[in-house]
Amino acid sequence: MSSHARTDAAEEGETETKKERFTGSGMARVEDHRILTGEAEYIHDKAPEDSLHMALLRSVHPHADIVDIDTSEAEDHPGCHLVLTAEDIKAEYNPMPAGLEGFEEWSLADGRARYVGEPVVAVIADDRYVAEDVVDLVNVKYDQLDCVVDPREAREDEVVVHEEFGTNVGDHEELVFGDPDSAFEEADHVIEKSYSWGRISGVPLETAGVVAQYDDDTDSFDIDCNIQLHTLVDDTVYETLGYDPDDVNLDVPPDVGGSFGTKIAIHRYCCLAAMASKELNKPVTFVEDRIENLQGGDMHSTEREYDVKVALDDDGTIRALDFWFVDDFGAWPRYPVNQVLKPLSVLTNAFDVQDARYEYDLVLTNKTCQTAYRGFGVPSHLYALEMLVDDAAEALGIDPDELRRRNLIEAHQMPYQLPSKNIYDSGDFPAALAHVQQRIEEERDGGLLDPETVEQKREEGKYRGVRPTVHIEPGVSGSDWTDRQRSDREGLEERNREDVAELPEHLRAEIRPDGTVKAYLATDTSGQGHQTLVSQLLADELGVLPSDIEVGYLDSETAPTEYGTAASRMAVMLSGAAQGLGKELVSNLERLAAETWDCDEDDVTYRDGAVVRVDGGGEETLSLAELAAQDDESGLTRASYDYEHPTTQLEQFDEALSKKLPVYPTAAFAANAPIVEVDTKTGEVDILKFYSLRDCGTQLNPTIVEGQAHGGLAQGIGAALQEEFGYDESGQPQAITLFDYKLPSIEHIPELELEHTETPSPFTATGAKGTGEGGMIDGPASLACSINAALEPLGVRADQIPFTPNRIRERIRQVEGEE
Repeated sequence: MSSHARTDAAEEGETETKKERFTGSGMARVEDHRILTGEAEYIHDKAPEDSLHMALLRSVHPHADIVDIDTSEAEDHPGCHLVLTAEDIKAEYNPMPAGLEGFEEWSLADGRARYVGEPVVAVIADDRYVAEDVVDLVNVKYDQLDCVVDPREAREDEVVVHEEFGTNVGDHEELVFGDPDSAFEEADHVIEKSYSWGRISGVPLETAGVVAQYDDDTDSFDIDCNIQLHTLVDDTVYETLGYDPDDVNLDVPPDVGGSFGTKIAIHRYCCLAAMASKELNKPVTFVEDRIENLQGGDMHSTEREYDVKVALDDDGTIRALDFWFVDDFGAWPRYPVNQVLKPLSVLTNAFDVQDARYEYDLVLTNKTCQTAYRGFGVPSHLYALEMLVDDAAEALGIDPDELRRRNLIEAHQMPYQLPSKNIYDSGDFPAALAHVQQRIEEERDGGLLDPETVEQKREEGKYRGVRPTVHIEPGVSGSDWTDRQRSDREGLEERNREDVAELPEHLRAEIRPDGTVKAYLATDTSGQGHQTLVSQLLADELGVLPSDIEVGYLDSETAPTEYGTAASRMAVMLSGAAQGLGKELVSNLERLAAETWDCDEDDVTYRDGAVVRVDGGGEETLSLAELAAQDDESGLTRASYDYEHPTTQLEQFDEALSKKLPVYPTAAFAANAPIVEVDTKTGEVDILKFYSLRDCGTQLNPTIVEGQAHGGLAQGIGAALQEEFGYDESGQPQAITLFDYKLPSIEHIPELELEHTETPSPFTATGAKGTGEGGMIDGPASLACSINAALEPLGVRADQIPFTPNRIRERIRQVEGEE
């Protein structure tokens, strides 16, 4: 356990001593005992014994008019309690809020199905087995239509997914920073390339689920669900139901089996179960099965086609960047739209470039709708940029490592403002790159990259390579910019800083009669370790043991509307809130003690879990339990604290905030060097070792930081090499089971050589930076670049993610055919 000096002791004139602190130690997670012993309660554990169960009939066609729905046979089934169609819910409820203006999506397909897996009919029966049988008795007649699945072709509008909208291009924007036109005109070289990023996503162990119960006495709903951001996106439920927020109580269990962003948009299930519960006045339960989750669960993430350009001078100086891409949104524009905007927060990655263009088309196709996923649109951007740097180095005949080094932002430039107005807080990127370069140099002398070994392997058709890269993980999103697409963009120029709404992180606590502390989170969790983090920080602030602190959760009705768990916010926002809450409680307790002793507050001080009288009154103390007993009416043993988003305190972010450009005030970073071996006969990629130097500022709990890195890199490896929600030309999904969607297993995870440095953020209360998306953000780009290095002798580029064995073989055959 690491130890730090307690500055408060010195300030009080006491003998300065070194005391152990829990913050910064690798304390075991308090959540793990109940998870590992089977005591954790997940959403299906919330279902009461008398609950009915819902099943959904989903479209088997990617694009079809619904001509007729015959529910008579289903309704005659003795176990069936209710059958719902779009016509039924339209009579009483509202469409779901859409991500873009001009769209009206109902919880069940209304007259037309637009992707395979779209729910068409909801059935409620005695149990799930009966419900599935009843679903089979519903007869739907379709009139099939042509479909569109290629995002570039969708822009041509030959098949329009939403006729009333008139085009498949749901949104378009071009953002220009600096003077890229002049830079491209004046530069010695311009390199243009195209890259593809396939449709991937998170696949949580626990699928989406809900238990809804309507109370006819109060005309209100209690909905247990494993939705992410339940206090922020609860409007998607209560607005759809047509109720006030106070009448729709969303509660998320303390244990959720993963989300990674994918459960933000599962409100459809919450609404349908709630509607059925009201109709039947009985609790209704629904939990996705795996096929539903993979095929039609609205949980796919970004799919992008990039055309990118870079302008360079002869010496390798990058003058300007130009990004254009089309983002495949699927059949409906769901919240969140702004996976296309978050990359602006890392527009130039770790490179010092001030002129850039960023342009995108958001298109609709006959595929499953898009939702958030770890990295929120950034991984594909970093991949396209790093691939472009590799191609530019080849075109200029400059070593790629040297080209990167020449263009990195230097440590003395921090804090560094990007052309897109976000600011990197701290870091030494050249030093990080040099460190991993040194590590792989050690492999060239008798190690994995020993020249004799590399040559011998090539004779066997196995090509080894490594290419160090540096990547930024933007952390701690604010929320104000996320509705840019629904704003008057021309009016943004007149917008003032005072118009910006930023959502703080709320935390509250109370001293219980036995002297222990109960804290309440206003956010939900899906396995990150929030309870551990809060107990560590509060224990240090209050001078008690973490085991004396219990951390619970607030439901949507009780908690203030806030942003919650997303965008690597929690390490920064929760630690700031816990620190502030601790100080607030200490102040309250000193006041209570002074009132009890009838003395001035200056005559008391809080120390090690008690208030001590220091005005010469002897050794009088009041423990937390004694203070709780004294607190009859004052409420001073309770406190709440709202930690403001760091950008609200910094004028440097005013322009980005007022113009609705993404602000992420922490820049965690990683320098990666995965050593790969590509079998040119099979196309298989073997990651022999993965060197990574990582920095997330102050590490609040190194064990959790290490776990986040391992999990993130595993997802990055899956994204780079094997995962994909593919579709055939007829619009049928090709990955609807875990045999088809190839998640990485322990077999695919290499030896990870992780090292950590700590560059505390000057912008945050604890110096912490976000670290919840690392690995997934940086892993795919670094792996693609190492594959480029390995296959450089063959002239093959990893220009399509995932770079699967068949694609590698295809590229090799193309090159061989050209020779």
